[in-house]
Amino acid sequence: MRTGNRRKTPVGWIIVTVGIIVLLSQILPAGFWWFLLGACLIGVGICINRNCC
Repeated sequence: MRTGNRRKTPVGWIIVTVGIIVLLSQILPAGFWWFLLGACLIGVGICINRNCC
């Protein structure tokens, strides 16, 4: 049985996230993706500021 923290290897989560994005990209309009890109950039900026600065 596996012990320890399972969040050390996020490869599985990355693959699941990419799969969800591919499925949603076929359904949602292009304007939504610009909104999502902006939201992701804001989130990444906040994380960088909290962890690095």
